[in-house]
Amino acid sequence: MAAGRPGTRAYRSNVTKTRTQIQTPRVAQGTRPQYFADPNMDQMHAMILALATEVSVLFDRFDAMERILNAKGVLTRTDLESWQPDTDAEDDRASKRDALIRRLFRSTHEARVKLEKE
Repeated sequence: MAAGRPGTRAYRSNVTKTRTQIQTPRVAQGTRPQYFADPNMDQMHAMILALATEVSVLFDRFDAMERILNAKGVLTRTDLESWQPDTDAEDDRASKRDALIRRLFRSTHEARVKLEKE
């Protein structure tokens, strides 16, 4: 049975079934850690990391598309959804992901190094 598209009865039915199978808390317990003096900076930091996560997922998806197109010349949704990266693709993706993380945290790392020198 197809899960359906968001907003459809089939989708809501599937989501309801999933929710009854897996019980997770709806609200985080405890207080959120605060890393910066200004709580707004913590919120901005969380938003940037969430966006970076989405960018990383998109990079992986584009990588899969390119690899399938190079191999087959055509692309179907089924091909894309069922494609599994080989070791070379995994290594390439890990390298690109590490580079993205280094770029994201470069200023934080430089600030920490500067504080350690003082």
